[in-house]
Amino acid sequence: MDPSHYYDVWLAPGTYTNDFAEINRPMTIEVDPCCTGQEVALNATVDLPNQKGILLSLSSLTVNGLTFEGAHISAALGGNGAGIRDQSEDPAAMLIIQNSVFINNQEGVLTGDNANQVIMVSNSRFINNGNPDPSVFQHGIYVNAGAMFSVSNSLFCGQLIGHSVKSRAAVTMVSDSQIYDGALGPTAQGCLPGSSSLAIDVANGGAATITGNQLIQGASTQNYKIVDYGEEGLIYSSNSLVVSGNAFVSMGTPSATAVYDPNCVLGQLSNNTSTGITTVLDPANCAAP
Repeated sequence: MDPSHYYDVWLAPGTYTNDFAEINRPMTIEVDPCCTGQEVALNATVDLPNQKGILLSLSSLTVNGLTFEGAHISAALGGNGAGIRDQSEDPAAMLIIQNSVFINNQEGVLTGDNANQVIMVSNSRFINNGNPDPSVFQHGIYVNAGAMFSVSNSLFCGQLIGHSVKSRAAVTMVSDSQIYDGALGPTAQGCLPGSSSLAIDVANGGAATITGNQLIQGASTQNYKIVDYGEEGLIYSSNSLVVSGNAFVSMGTPSATAVYDPNCVLGQLSNNTSTGITTVLDPANCAAP
């Protein structure tokens, strides 16, 4: 097959157990259009043989309507088995995730060092992911680099120890999503309280826009900050922070901070609501006039 061709793979509803794949050419993997809304589950019950992910992507990939469950590897190998592990080096690479579920994986999605990549997640759920081993630190979704990363209309709950959303992309956008940070999420979705450290971590700055989200912190969180911006150092020449139209809620946590901005990039905060929040912005003088 010509690797320049684009493939659209349709999967029939059902559970595919220990059926792992390496993606070497651009493709879409999705539920058969005849059966939209029925579950296609990729379920790992053994250590991932590739030590990476249920799907290991080395090219552009779109997934639509899939469930990824149970990805794991030993702590000696990092303890970060992912539903999707993306390591594409193509400067035009894209990872698009739509209408999908990541449940009980050590890491939901983990991307590599491709600074030009675009990652887009929409209408998806990240439920009870993470590794309970305190010697490792995994996340619901971790974008290690990228030109642009967006999350919209998605649910994060039950994350263990790590962050629900962690981004090192140049542009990060999180919108219209529900993120439960150490708080019990919707039980109908199977959410547990988890023990996450942050709801959103924009580790290295860049242009961050966080709008229209419900960000709910509970007593099981390991960090009383909800959104963290640039704490690991600013690496981009252009840095900005817009936080607008979000509902920040903290339940049973002392000294809760909605937004932590240690490098004092002037944050544009507007039309947010706060319940149980001690500090809206830290440092307080980092708000733009």
